[in-house]
Amino acid sequence: MSQQIEWQFGGWLRGLPLHQAWIMVAVSGVLGLALIVWLYRRTLQQLPPPARATLTVFRAAIVLLLLLCLANPVRVEKAKPPVAGKKNLAVIVDRSASMSVPDYRRITRLASARQNWSRHEGEAAGAFSETKYYRFATALNPAASLADATDTAAPGPETHLYSALRQALDANPDAIVCLTDGLDTTGTSRDALVEEAMRRNVPLYFVAGINRLQPARASDVLDIHEIKAPAKVLRQTQFSASALFQVAASQNSQLPVELWSGDTQLAAANLSVHAGQNLLPWSVTVTAAEAGTMPLEFRAGDNPRQAAACTVEVADHKTVDVLYYQGALQWGYRFLRSALAGHRDFQLTSILNPALNVQISVGTSGLPSLPDLPENPDELKRFQIVILAHVFVNQLTARQQAALVEYVKDGGAVIFISPDAQAAAGFSGTALEQMLPVVFAPAPAETPDPGADVFDPSAAGSHGSAGSEAIPGLKPFALPAGSGHTAVSALFEKNDEKLPYYAQNAEVSAVKPGAEILAVSRPTDGGEPQVLLARQRFGNGTAVAMMTDLLWRWKMSLPSNSHALENFWQQLLLSLAPAPGEGLRLVKLTESPATNEPVALQITGNTGGPIPNVVLISPANQSRLLTLQPSANDENAWTTTFTPSAAGVWKVEATGAGKKFARLVFPVSVNSKSVEMMNQPPDVDGMRQLAEATGGSMIEDAPVFQPREDASAVPPLTHIHPLWNSSWLLGALLGLYGTELILRRRFRLL
Repeated sequence: MSQQIEWQFGGWLRGLPLHQAWIMVAVSGVLGLALIVWLYRRTLQQLPPPARATLTVFRAAIVLLLLLCLANPVRVEKAKPPVAGKKNLAVIVDRSASMSVPDYRRITRLASARQNWSRHEGEAAGAFSETKYYRFATALNPAASLADATDTAAPGPETHLYSALRQALDANPDAIVCLTDGLDTTGTSRDALVEEAMRRNVPLYFVAGINRLQPARASDVLDIHEIKAPAKVLRQTQFSASALFQVAASQNSQLPVELWSGDTQLAAANLSVHAGQNLLPWSVTVTAAEAGTMPLEFRAGDNPRQAAACTVEVADHKTVDVLYYQGALQWGYRFLRSALAGHRDFQLTSILNPALNVQISVGTSGLPSLPDLPENPDELKRFQIVILAHVFVNQLTARQQAALVEYVKDGGAVIFISPDAQAAAGFSGTALEQMLPVVFAPAPAETPDPGADVFDPSAAGSHGSAGSEAIPGLKPFALPAGSGHTAVSALFEKNDEKLPYYAQNAEVSAVKPGAEILAVSRPTDGGEPQVLLARQRFGNGTAVAMMTDLLWRWKMSLPSNSHALENFWQQLLLSLAPAPGEGLRLVKLTESPATNEPVALQITGNTGGPIPNVVLISPANQSRLLTLQPSANDENAWTTTFTPSAAGVWKVEATGAGKKFARLVFPVSVNSKSVEMMNQPPDVDGMRQLAEATGGSMIEDAPVFQPREDASAVPPLTHIHPLWNSSWLLGALLGLYGTELILRRRFRLL
């Protein structure tokens, strides 16, 4: 820090050059002093010379001090600005095989990217105090310099671009520059990378490696990554079967896929494929017909065609253990109980806990009853479904709610039923609401009628379906707009008396993201439909909210011989009951199998049974058994490997307990093919979108980085302290002037 005295003239002298201002002050001083001497030459009273000299000195001192204030002396302190923190740049170089393949000019994408970056290295050096270098293919490794990153080590077989960028973020750089063609061969989403870069506030910059390679015309890479279907379903019900196809394509195209059951084609579609790596899911709703073993086979592609097959056990019936907990006296329970009592698939255990603190436990014959809702989730495991009907928040302890949450996480299903908005609002913020698919609306201002759900014969008619829509107070369920056909939606697609009707419902304020709306109200006044039935996955189980009554008024409005209500409850509970685990599955872990290279397989889904038998069938139709080893990651899985000796279509078939069956059909080529060596064009648009999403940009011809501000180039910090604006100077002026007045009074001049 340095200090100096400066004169910053004020008043009418402000803005004049310093020498002119001093001349004006000097002239004013001389004129002022001369005027003072002349004025004190003659006074009203004759003064001796010493007295006259004293008054002249005091008046002259005052004038000089005033001129000093006008000159505005200041003390100027100048200090260097604080040195800004160091900024680090990470430069990572894509060393995968696609970056090292030369075109007809013998130029590689790596050379193109390096040449482009060389025009910006000096610019980056002026913007960042330190630059660190890395190279990557399947993993990120540090490099000593740019030459080390681009010239050493052999090209890698894959490009794990997004993974490498996420690893680079762990070094906490201020910015990342990536020299790449933008082709990530892992098929992973870049959303997690964008989120992490934005959280760390690190912009990503890309230098595109571009050459004149033409896309290869070789066959695209196709794998059936996995297939899913329930191990066991009930006959005459619908279930979902799905497959995930992994495709590395050289250009935009269509992938034909089919689902077969034996000799019957169940579904077919053409999936859109874009150039590059694709993960394409496909789901089909299948109707289980008669009891027995139902084979399912997904087929994909053409010349050669790949296939993956499994089996689904179609049962004549299945037992569903239901725990019913009721919180308020109402008429719905007797109708629900009678609806399930006549069906062999259901076993009902009931806990009636009215507000009178009387607990009545009703159980199925031969099964133990429960005095109250358990606080231990283990005691709930024997039930597939727990129904909470007309429950109030003060009836469930925190431990009981926690037990329900754990029960659903472990695979159970909970159905919360309440038409009472005030009762539902009581669960706002509880563990139970956090599990359910809806957010409850605030409690209404008015108190609901406590007798709203008490049986009133006048409210229930005896007419049939023809007049159902005219029944006062009854409203139909309806499907939400745009919903697909599922086993549950089929319950609300009827147009006759089988369509369920309800008397009242509780509004919810929102449906949680990811939840599925199964049924809504059908507004008659042009308003928005209200959610009546919604569900969501929670852990391994399902949570359902039904914001209506138990539909007993609808039952009373139907003919006595109608079984619409019974069918509705039975089908609803069967569709919501937790599905058994998956059946036997074969998964090929090796992508693009090639001759003389190991192919890894994984077998899952034979829980509780013996080790499956796995048979390998070669293109020459020769078969042999494969030896299985327990998986290190899953106690119910096995792994095995084989090395194909010839190119062609290979088959693997696995059989397990209970007629479980799985099959894979896939081609083996002479040389492995991957998207890395298919000469895909650089994904410039993808890199640009990724850069802009994180605050960076593509590095092309225009300058990108701004030079950092060094402390020597920044003007020093200046602090100005006026010297005249001080108490001692003001005190001196007042003291001199006061003393002069006193002396003038003493000399009788005043």
